Amino acid sequence: MKLHHIAFWTRDIQGLEDFYVTYFDGKVLFRHSIGDFRCVFLEVFGSVKLEIMTRTAIADYDLEERVGYSHISIELDSREQVNELTDFFIKENIRIEKNKEQYDDGFYESSIRDPDGNIIELAFVDRVANPKV
Repeated sequence: MKLHHIAFWTRDIQGLEDFYVTYFDGKVLFRHSIGDFRCVFLEVFGSVKLEIMTRTAIADYDLEERVGYSHISIELDSREQVNELTDFFIKENIRIEKNKEQYDDGFYESSIRDPDGNIIELAFVDRVANPKV
């Protein structure tokens, strides 16, 4: 058994596709539509599949903490990469959720929001400080 993909609903399928293609090296694998449903499958980071879906009526949602999906975490190779990517997103006017925070469990991270408000965490994991991660 293995994870196949992560799926998101959106009102702006092209805008969300453009975001992941532009900033996360997304590659379109295929598109599908039936009735008023449309989706695009993307591969990001060379191995993770995302399905971005839309239909005529999508309900609003609350961006505050709630039960369910929280975030996607991207592991980077160093604190410097977290800093560089965070600074890049700041220059690109991408919404920063968390800016370069160190935690006592060995995680050093920032996080951003995609155009629909989904959180993407940028993390360096210090496995000396936390070998169980």
